[in-house]
Amino acid sequence: MNDSSTNRPSLDGADVRISGLGPGCMVLTLDGEMPIEWLAPGDRLVTRDHGAQPVLHIARLRQMPGGGTLPQPLTFLRGERGPQGELTEKLRVAPGHRGLIRRPEVALNFGTDEALARFADISRRNRSRPDPTMGGLTYHLIIMERHEIITAGSLWVETTGTAMAERLELPPAVRRATALFDSDAKAARHCLTREEALLVRQECPPELSLLDLLAA
Repeated sequence: MNDSSTNRPSLDGADVRISGLGPGCMVLTLDGEMPIEWLAPGDRLVTRDHGAQPVLHIARLRQMPGGGTLPQPLTFLRGERGPQGELTEKLRVAPGHRGLIRRPEVALNFGTDEALARFADISRRNRSRPDPTMGGLTYHLIIMERHEIITAGSLWVETTGTAMAERLELPPAVRRATALFDSDAKAARHCLTREEALLVRQECPPELSLLDLLAA
C-alpha cells in the first residue's frame, strides 16, 4: 500500500465511520483461513482475547445505511510486509474499519500498549487506489457476542462495534444475543479518535508505513 506523506487522507463524515471487510478478505477461523464471503453464523473465529468465538451474524452492505454509494476501500496488496510477515492475499478494508496498533507513542500518550485506529486516520493516502479486479463492492460486517479483535489477511482488526451495529438493521434475535447494545458494552481496546490517531502518526518516524504501526 502506497503510504507516502503526500497522500494524507481527507475522508471524513459518514464515509470514515463506515466499517467492514471488503471483497476477498480472508479471516482466520478455528478450521483455518476462509474467504469472508463463505463465513456463516456459527463459524468460530480466532480472537486475540477470548480464543475461538462464534459468529452471530454477518451483515453485507452494498450501499450506505439509508442509501448512497459506499466509500471505496483501502487496499493492501499481496507481498506487502505486515507485522506478521508478507501478506499472502490482497486485503480490502472500509476506511472506517479499525486495525490494532502497538507503538511506544500509543503507550506514551494514552497509557495503554495497544489501541484501535481507523485505517483512514493512520494512512497517508488521500484517495483509494483503482482496483479493476475487485468487481462489485460489498462490505462484510461481523457481529459477535462482544466487540472482538480477529485476524483478517494476517492483520489484527476489529469486528463490528456498537456505533456501527446501531446503524444496521439487525434481526431481533441477533440484537438479543449480542452484548453490543448493553449499557455497559465496552470496546475491545481504546478506540482512537481521528485527532488522537493523527497525533500518534505525527509522532511516529516518518519512514514507517501504515503496516509498520500495526500489532503483531
